[in-house]
Amino acid sequence: MRILCYLKYELNFKQFDFTYVKDENDFYEKILNKKYDVIIIDFDFYAQFLNVKDYIDSEVIFLNFYCDDFIFKKVLEAGDFCYTYEEYEKLLLRLKYLQKKSINSKTTVYKKNNILYNFSTNTLYIDSKPVKLSSAENELLKTLIKHKNRYLSKEDILSECDNIESIDSIKVLVSHLRKVGIKIENQKNLGYKIKE
Repeated sequence: MRILCYLKYELNFKQFDFTYVKDENDFYEKILNKKYDVIIIDFDFYAQFLNVKDYIDSEVIFLNFYCDDFIFKKVLEAGDFCYTYEEYEKLLLRLKYLQKKSINSKTTVYKKNNILYNFSTNTLYIDSKPVKLSSAENELLKTLIKHKNRYLSKEDILSECDNIESIDSIKVLVSHLRKVGIKIENQKNLGYKIKE
């Protein structure tokens, strides 16, 4: 999920791929030349956002230090959600929800070389043959595909996967996925990723 941020402060969420803009011109250039799933914007930049809102087909989240009725009404005229900077947990939950929704609606199949993973049926095929995976292996593979080309720490994996019981079991699950033919890289202190 691609997220563009036009904020005064950087967000400290490791599990998402944020692109930050430096100024108004950078914001316009990025927003008009690339597709983003989510835009997170400081309410102070509301007027600048109105200039391009008709060209945007993304979820729009505004952040502010407070969110009274006036601000909330303005946000609903131009965007989808409004959170205060202190509502980190709510923002994190919203981003996780949007990420799941994005994957379910846009991606039904992941294909690379002889590997095909069907998100609709949660089925892995290697050389066109189905490969049986446990629910934990399946969930781990799905999570790694979702975040392909980005290292996920064991803690990140554990926070996204309900079927993985402990951090220690991740190494075993990765080992089994490698045995069936999935190429998973790992880097000390960074974590695991599927290389595209």
